[in-house]
Amino acid sequence: MVITEENKEIIINSGAFGYKPDVIASLLQVDVKIIEDQFKGKSEFKTLYEFGRNMAKYKIDLKLFEMAKNGDVKAMQQFEINKMINNGEA
Repeated sequence: MVITEENKEIIINSGAFGYKPDVIASLLQVDVKIIEDQFKGKSEFKTLYEFGRNMAKYKIDLKLFEMAKNGDVKAMQQFEINKMINNGEA
């Protein structure tokens, strides 16, 4: 699968939003089988998708951390839960 610069943004955002292969296929206007195949093994598509997922998690944790530093108790609790999940403890 050839990935254009325009498609890179769609793939990264799809990872951040947690889109399933059928939605991504629709956005990229390709057959869903092509997208499903991209998730198997190592591919530029999979790397971009995972980058989007990880960046979204990072941004959420960063915002929670900022809110927690300002005394938001719920943010502190959610930040600690996310930290445990990120460390494989939950």
